[in-house]
Amino acid sequence: MRLTPLDIRRQKFRKIMRGYEPAEVEAFLSMLAEAWEEAQSRLDSTDRELMVLRARAADFDRMEGAVREVLVAQQQSAARAREDAGKEAELIIMDAEVKAANLLSEARERVQVLTETVRELQDRRMAILAQITAFLDTQSRMVELEESRIKAESVPDDRRLPGEEAGDGPILELSEL
Repeated sequence: MRLTPLDIRRQKFRKIMRGYEPAEVEAFLSMLAEAWEEAQSRLDSTDRELMVLRARAADFDRMEGAVREVLVAQQQSAARAREDAGKEAELIIMDAEVKAANLLSEARERVQVLTETVRELQDRRMAILAQITAFLDTQSRMVELEESRIKAESVPDDRRLPGEEAGDGPILELSEL
């Protein structure tokens, strides 16, 4: 049974002959009722404050849980981002290596084509030099033949006219006309 300050004030005692002084008992009961009322008021206030604090503690617990969930989610997100960045970096490196290999292959092919072109040009040059040499040899033989023909056609010294020199003679003999 819960005792209230009003219960204490309304409490009545029987009167007997050698009993307590009724005014003192009533004064004590009144003082006790006030103390009880004050204690009850403090208890009620403390209960309300306790309920508010428990509600706030529950809110804090929920917020802490939410913060933990957010932190865990952020950590997982950061880990995924690092992992994705690592994979992307690997893909970029692999792509760069493939491009570098392709460029190197193309450069080698170009060098090979240029080397073949240089060889072909050298072969052509050698062929042209051979043709020029053959042409010069032919022309040289023709010059030699012409010189020998001129010498063969020149008038011998004993058949020259008086005052005529070695190169002054006719090109053709009269008999050849």
